[in-house]
Amino acid sequence: MVTLKDIAQEAGVSVMTVSRVINDVPSRVSEEKRAHVKKIIKQLGYVPNSSARSLSSRSSKLVAVLVKDDLIESPYGSQMVGHISPLIQQRDYSPLLYIVKDYAYITKQLRTWNVDGAVFLGLFDSDLTRIQANHQIPLVFIDSYSPLRQLTNVGIDDEKGGALAADHIASFGHTEIVFVGHGSDDSPVLNARLKGFQRMLEAKGLTLPPERILPDALPSVDTLVKLCRGDKPVTAFFATSDYLALKIISALRAIGVRVPEDCSVMGFDNLEFGAISSPPLTTVGQDIKRKAAFAADLLFAKIENKNTPAQNITLDVELVKRGSVVKPSQASPYAP
Repeated sequence: MVTLKDIAQEAGVSVMTVSRVINDVPSRVSEEKRAHVKKIIKQLGYVPNSSARSLSSRSSKLVAVLVKDDLIESPYGSQMVGHISPLIQQRDYSPLLYIVKDYAYITKQLRTWNVDGAVFLGLFDSDLTRIQANHQIPLVFIDSYSPLRQLTNVGIDDEKGGALAADHIASFGHTEIVFVGHGSDDSPVLNARLKGFQRMLEAKGLTLPPERILPDALPSVDTLVKLCRGDKPVTAFFATSDYLALKIISALRAIGVRVPEDCSVMGFDNLEFGAISSPPLTTVGQDIKRKAAFAADLLFAKIENKNTPAQNITLDVELVKRGSVVKPSQASPYAP
């Protein structure tokens, strides 16, 4: 392994000079000598020890990406991690991915690795007060609905997204509609989408009965059969994620319901696989790549200047029209 001493001997300079060049420390080293040392470093294939460099600069060059355990397995979660990690690396930092179950794990990992900053992806709102009080490093949250001041967050207009979905489904003449994706009180993202969906339906003179507001999970076969065989058969489903929408389409087909001929299905996120599904999935689109870019920019602004004020960025959403929402059929959508 090449050492600083090896480079110093080859370049004909002191070890201290080599160290100053590697760490880009302002000194009286001439530009000519600096260039010569860099040339020797390249020739010998020297790779700096990141741990040693972090000790000398008091910066670990590490950024934690903490993801709630219930989100990492979702296509949205994995795409967000996939977008934000390269953005961290582009700034010569290393991303450390942590799958988080509870607050204790957050504290343990942040303190163990002495990271320079952290990005939180998922619903951390119930722990935000403790997170901010106990960690005096730059923090950026994604999709938080916390009312706390001095919180830097990047999210989307979830309520508008729900309203867009309701408006589009109702515009085709659907009146028997199911909302799939209602969260608990700790799921403000899903609840905001439900709020917008209900508000738009009410504006159009439609109602959404409680029994047609389902949890954020694939409905059981019995539930789907009851919804599709009842006196007022359901003709449209809105799911709060594309992944859930595609699972619903598959489950409906398994019980003999055609999509979209018998029943329309709409999703949320505009993930890539929705465009190539059968039928292509109508959805509410959010720009995940842009959201990741905002989060990275805000984090590094805070790393470079600790006095950077907190910001709460809300990105827009859009309707993506494809083929999974059509006019309801006159015939019963369920064929026993």
